[in-house]
Amino acid sequence: MTRRSIARIAVPGLVLVFAMVAGVEGGSQAKGRYKKQGANCVWDANDSGPNQCTPLRKGRFKKSGDSCVWRVNENGDDECRPATGRFKKQGTACVWSRTDSGPDQCNPRQARAR
Repeated sequence: MTRRSIARIAVPGLVLVFAMVAGVEGGSQAKGRYKKQGANCVWDANDSGPNQCTPLRKGRFKKSGDSCVWRVNENGDDECRPATGRFKKQGTACVWSRTDSGPDQCNPRQARAR
């Protein structure tokens, strides 16, 4: 075999190995996890490792222009809380109802029972 033949075989293999190693290392360095704090399950962006719990409902309130909206796919602290609305129980789910009033019927950050 010539050096060119060996290079044609070895270089793509090495690139693939480096890409796989970089992907594994990148995934293990991701920060943030859910941590148990009393009865609540809260997101800690400055921590790493496996989640200690799962909240009843993932998400947070986020400021969007002049309004405050629930973002189900986001983690972190609430940036606001709408003036009207409340969390209501729907079966085993805890959902936000922007048109309802009164005290919350459930806590979306309560740790889900295992």
